[in-house]
Amino acid sequence: MHEDIVRRWREGVAEGFTWLAQRGVQELALWYVGAVAIKGAGFLAVRGGCIVRKALRQGKEAASGWLRTMLSRVPQSEGRAFERLWTKVQLEGERALTTSERGELRALMARIEKLASMPLELGEKHGLRKAARISYKRARPDLAPAMDAFSDRYPVHHRRPLEYAHLFPEEDINASSRLAVVQDFIHERVSRLWTKFRTAQRTATRDEVEAATRIIDSHFESWYHRVEVPRGEQVFIERAEQAALEALKSRFPKVN
Repeated sequence: MHEDIVRRWREGVAEGFTWLAQRGVQELALWYVGAVAIKGAGFLAVRGGCIVRKALRQGKEAASGWLRTMLSRVPQSEGRAFERLWTKVQLEGERALTTSERGELRALMARIEKLASMPLELGEKHGLRKAARISYKRARPDLAPAMDAFSDRYPVHHRRPLEYAHLFPEEDINASSRLAVVQDFIHERVSRLWTKFRTAQRTATRDEVEAATRIIDSHFESWYHRVEVPRGEQVFIERAEQAALEALKSRFPKVN
């Protein structure tokens, strides 16, 4: 873990409830990761399972992003429980938690452990797409005006589709490195390729999804993070789709 998250965690405790109240669950996720950095992966609820431990041992951005995404998948009541319990830890110390509260926090992390390995439901996908768009615009403010003005024209593409998130339970599906804005007509072509892969590999493995991602990225990444792609490039985009399809067929013979 980086030193800055440890410093931020320590200094923030002294600032009190007002600071916490302004930031809510997402900032508390960052603080939780900071506490793990200080006290180790056995701290409080982290004892629950290997996915949580592995995820929270990542660097600051990866670990806090993963936890924020996972908290967005639990019911609001459980998210509020995390906020309530972790705020108490920050303001009063770990020992202030009752035995029941410790159990509640550990149970929440155990729930997240299980949820991370489960396929996303339709409602979860909708929420994650919305969150991805918000976080992408924060990461790329230069593209935000165009994205706001023409939201349908500029979808945010998950380079690794959401339906495969459960195959990578310790990774944040909404990490900025896994997102790219693309123009709608390019996104349609990329989506067609993933549909062909999905149809051919109905029980795709983690390695197969990674391989397909590399193939599709290699042919389309020059159009990622661009909001001005002239229609004159259409011929090159068509060639990219065909080349990507041939590469998928070579790697996965059932693709057609």
